[in-house]
Amino acid sequence: MLPLHPHDPPAAGRYRLLARLGEDARTRSYLGAAPGRPPARILILRSGQATDPTTRSAFTHRVQSASGLNSAYVAAVVDADLDSPVPWAATERPFGPDLATLVRTHGPLPVGALHPLALATAQGLTTLHTAQRAHDTLTPANILLTADHALLADPGLLPSVEAHDPAGGVFDPPEGGGAPVGDVFSWAAVLCFAASGIEGPEGLDRVPLQLRSVVEACLRENANLRPSAADLVSMLGGTTAAVPWPPELGSVIGVSAAAMRQALPAESAAPSPHGRGRFVGLTAAALALTLVAAVGAVWGYGRLAGPGGQAAADGSTEGSGPGAGCLDGSGFPEPGEWTGELNADEAAFSPDGDVLALAGLEHGLSLWDWRERELIAAPTDGRVGKVEFSPVGCTLSLVSAKEFEEDEQDERQHYWVATTFDIPSGQTLEHRGPEPPPRPDGSQDRTSVNITAFSSDGRWLALGTNPGIEVNRDDSIGIVDMETGELVRTFNDMDHSSYLGFLGETRVASSGLDSIIVWDTETGERVQTIRNVSTRAMETLPGENQVVYISGSEVIWHDLEDDSHLGTFLMEDHAEGPFASTIRAMTVDPDRGRVHVAWRYTSDEEDLEARTTFYRAHLWDVETGEDLLAGNEDPMLLGAAFHPEVIAGIGADGNVNLIDPETLEITDTLG
Repeated sequence: MLPLHPHDPPAAGRYRLLARLGEDARTRSYLGAAPGRPPARILILRSGQATDPTTRSAFTHRVQSASGLNSAYVAAVVDADLDSPVPWAATERPFGPDLATLVRTHGPLPVGALHPLALATAQGLTTLHTAQRAHDTLTPANILLTADHALLADPGLLPSVEAHDPAGGVFDPPEGGGAPVGDVFSWAAVLCFAASGIEGPEGLDRVPLQLRSVVEACLRENANLRPSAADLVSMLGGTTAAVPWPPELGSVIGVSAAAMRQALPAESAAPSPHGRGRFVGLTAAALALTLVAAVGAVWGYGRLAGPGGQAAADGSTEGSGPGAGCLDGSGFPEPGEWTGELNADEAAFSPDGDVLALAGLEHGLSLWDWRERELIAAPTDGRVGKVEFSPVGCTLSLVSAKEFEEDEQDERQHYWVATTFDIPSGQTLEHRGPEPPPRPDGSQDRTSVNITAFSSDGRWLALGTNPGIEVNRDDSIGIVDMETGELVRTFNDMDHSSYLGFLGETRVASSGLDSIIVWDTETGERVQTIRNVSTRAMETLPGENQVVYISGSEVIWHDLEDDSHLGTFLMEDHAEGPFASTIRAMTVDPDRGRVHVAWRYTSDEEDLEARTTFYRAHLWDVETGEDLLAGNEDPMLLGAAFHPEVIAGIGADGNVNLIDPETLEITDTLG
């Protein structure tokens, strides 16, 4: 939703135009309001199309024929002027966001929202197809989410520009539009987008298994083999009353609807005879900004609130205010000034980019407003490992050391658990991975969590564990539901997993002794294997279905879709065997196409006391293959985290350098 352009009309009939909803090659759509009427979506033909007899006739016919439709899942036509020099039609615009804006702002929908979305939109298509009409322009932008259910934003008032052109958009059927079977293909492509955030059918592997077979059937290239819309309704459980949205999604829709109501002008407001006027212009801008801010800010809380922090109807959570950003307040105690060296081992930026988290065995965990060089919280000073932010919200995870209880028998002094920290609420939760049953005497052997990884929507947290030498156990990967904090799934038959990374909602990659395995987290089955891996270090790129790993002395950027290498980079002096190199850190900057690797190796003198440890770091440009740190490794010698504005590089002294990503010059230093 965008503010009006100076050249946009101020009104259409009785409707004052408040903001732009979208546009295509033939029309522009607006949010409109009229005295005594609910808000409406105003679809106006572009001036060039209004003078085209074919387009004008098709628009007139579709608007007139849609007037008798009656369905809760299709927005009704409420007004029109087809004889105007520029014809327009108004359809219902219930309060709530459209699917495209929601997913692009917050990421894929919760799994529990996909079936209600699928069934509601399938019922809407059934209404249209029963009336012998195709929608033709079914895309995420044309689906609205209200407090009760999803619905089609209009009854298909225009055939798509590509109606008979097989080379259409990503949501268009391969045979071209114009028929109900094409709508079925588009419906399936929209479901793929809702589940994955990837436009078009490419997101099929992110669709939950319980829906995937239905969606796959709709994506068949042979249109004659696709089910009808009525078949879809039956396959999805039959016509039924609207199924409630999951609470986290319902909260976001509620906030969006409330913001929309608040931003609309009073019912008595009427268009100015001299133009839209200053009030209307301000209303349009305020409406657009309010919706983006309100919806965007609350989504992460609703999904990551966890136990004791369920999202309220206004979008707030217990211990955190509604719509708070990662710098809008911390629930952790006010920190003092940092004294001494940082000694950081790990760095990570929050999803909004405002908070820099630092962690390390001698550092603990600290949170910084990096722009102001200000420490905002130090949640723990204990021994901690790798830190990672959830892709949404302001929650981070790391592994931290925990002492054994008195009744637990183990030769080790401590073991490691996963700990999550929610910045706004100050909530801290511990998560243990798969563990063996207690011993006969009641004592407990504890496994250590080596690594954590969030799914792309923040719903799941994967835990990689080390069962210990004395423990024989098949499961070493656990999946935590972040909404409940419970360990809901375990799998794997490897001894342990040192690196994990999600490749979607239901696939996770784990590194082993000589291979990387991709698992289906719902079934625990292996779905793909990469061999000839020489270290456990690995990074995943969930949006691209790619991994970065090491084979011999080469760092390889690998595409899992077609099993190809996108780039290979040589680590000179890297060694295997008794003097093997150790990878300290591996980080990918997907926006700029860069790979950072920090590692250490030991000289091979026979005299142990004479051996020397060396540190190396590389920053390769994937496109050119150039090592951008050649001759200047020190600023990022021990690790790095990437942000569009800055690189946080951990230097040899453990302090953190703030580095210009274009020039690679140090602009400031923390510590």
